[in-house]
Amino acid sequence: MKRSVFIIGGSLAYRNMFVQQGWQTVDSVQQADLVQFTGGEDVDPSYYGARKHPKTGSNPIRDGIEKRFFDAANYAGIPMAGICRGGQFLNVMNGGSMYQHVDNHAISGTHEAVDKNTGDVFQVTSTHHQMMIPSREADIIAVAHGNSRRRELDRGGKMITIFGPNPDAEVLYYPKTNSLCFQPHPEFPGQNSLCSRYFGYIKDLLLTNQRDEKCAAS
Repeated sequence: MKRSVFIIGGSLAYRNMFVQQGWQTVDSVQQADLVQFTGGEDVDPSYYGARKHPKTGSNPIRDGIEKRFFDAANYAGIPMAGICRGGQFLNVMNGGSMYQHVDNHAISGTHEAVDKNTGDVFQVTSTHHQMMIPSREADIIAVAHGNSRRRELDRGGKMITIFGPNPDAEVLYYPKTNSLCFQPHPEFPGQNSLCSRYFGYIKDLLLTNQRDEKCAAS
């Protein structure tokens, strides 16, 4: 039996990726085995209690709609995954925050990331100018090592810069809500290896740890 995914927004590339992996798409959270959040605008800083950076471009209407989908999936115990902005959104919904602008993080092309559990080194795409700051609830799955400069506003609104080298969080997992935050783009053309890794994380983390509502109620 095919697994079902509800994809929120995004291009046709997301649907094609899931279909090629043997999934089927559905039209509601309630029908889904997985809810997929997609790329796009930055998450509005009001969701993590920060002032808006000049380079932050957010869409509060989208944030509000997607928060309702997040709440519905979490209530129903349905696993969630996010790619790029989608991963950043899930990080914020789970109590994380964001570096609102990052330099020297391979804004185009690819760079190396390391799986913290296996030590595997793999190539990831990088089109984002922000970076996830995990909450204490996060399991950090993969990081990139570089010389990122994280540009941020302090509480008084003054611009500050935090220099690397520090590990940049690329992949996070939140057990409490069964959420996978994946900043790279496995749906891009030619990213077969990255796509396989993404679906491996979905299988090993999200589907393995999916809440069984019938058992919980018995």
